[in-house]
Amino acid sequence: MTSSELKQAAKFALKDNFIAKMLLFIVPLLISILTGRLSNSSSMTIQHRLDESNIDFSGTPEALSNIDWGLVLAIVIPIIIVSIVISFFTTVIVTVFQTASMFNYIEIFRGEKEDIDLSKDILRTFNDNSFWKIAALTLVTQLIMFLLVLIPVVGWAIAIYLGFSWSQATYVLYDKLKNNQYQGIWDVLNTSKEMMKGYKAKYFLFNLTFIGWYILSVFFFGIPQIWTMPYTEMSMVAFYEARIQDRL
Repeated sequence: MTSSELKQAAKFALKDNFIAKMLLFIVPLLISILTGRLSNSSSMTIQHRLDESNIDFSGTPEALSNIDWGLVLAIVIPIIIVSIVISFFTTVIVTVFQTASMFNYIEIFRGEKEDIDLSKDILRTFNDNSFWKIAALTLVTQLIMFLLVLIPVVGWAIAIYLGFSWSQATYVLYDKLKNNQYQGIWDVLNTSKEMMKGYKAKYFLFNLTFIGWYILSVFFFGIPQIWTMPYTEMSMVAFYEARIQDRL
């Protein structure tokens, strides 16, 4: 299937009762927007603490040499550590809610789900015992990516490679849970990796077709995603379905 055909399949799946399908993503979207604001708040807190301590990095080279770097680290490091911990926690929560939405989207795309009960469907991962599996998968992948980002060039290249290799993990997890074939995090990741052999470039180019929507969301603080996210996410479900049916 071409990118256009995948997008058309996504549009068809979203055609009826679009508002309810859109609202399935409202919780992770709101948390993501709030997290972005908190990230900006952390930067402002660091700057405020530095200003209170009369530390100015905009001075002359001589002035910079007189800065008490021990004090700078004492101010900055605790805030950064707290920010990282909060970021990991919110990433897990956002992913759990987003995964619930994706599980619903898979069923909608396959024609297995017609009626949407927002209160039930948004919280489905808390009720079907999949919460901890999703949380564990998220923590492992995020921790690995975080550590790789700390390694310049080589680590970045590996992170990008794994990002594409593990891109289908959410959908693989759904099918393994549904078919009682779940055998742990690495089984999910390795299945996704096997699926993406020879398809990473196609997946990258498919994602590239949404670049305009991504840029629009950045400029407007993520708010446009309320309307665009259902379309992009259902398109990714269409990609997965085409892949497992050998139609790509």
